[in-house]
Amino acid sequence: MGQSVPPPYYPSAEYEIPRVNPISSGYPNQPYRAPGVPQGPYAQQSYPGMAMYPQAAYVGQTGVTVQPTVFMTPTPQATPMPDYMCYSIFTLLCCCLPLGIAATICSCNTRDANLSGQRELAMSSSRAALILNNVALCFGILIITAATIVILYVYEVFD
Repeated sequence: MGQSVPPPYYPSAEYEIPRVNPISSGYPNQPYRAPGVPQGPYAQQSYPGMAMYPQAAYVGQTGVTVQPTVFMTPTPQATPMPDYMCYSIFTLLCCCLPLGIAATICSCNTRDANLSGQRELAMSSSRAALILNNVALCFGILIITAATIVILYVYEVFD
């Protein structure tokens, strides 16, 4: 592919060269260390001004076992509780704004509890959302009916 042949390799006494060359490129394998550095993945280094720390435990000191971290992820329920989100948005926009806001918040809490697997919280939030939605709908129907009667009375439709 237009590449030149690699230069010849002359082994040096400073580097270790493995006998087997698994790479078929023609280049020899290089060791993963510099000359004069001890071989091994955990070679301890000393920095200027710092003493080497002992690797053994002190007398009377016990070892510490670190337990692995376990992550618990809740699973969504097989039969989630109804969240009444559409009903809440309808009562928010068309019936009673304050009760509709409260019902929408309860619906969001129900949805979150369903996703996190908290059945009891989902049941109570769902029940609260349904009650708030029904009260808001009744209140909205009463307000609209009363406003319609007052407007018809003001314009003297009832004679």
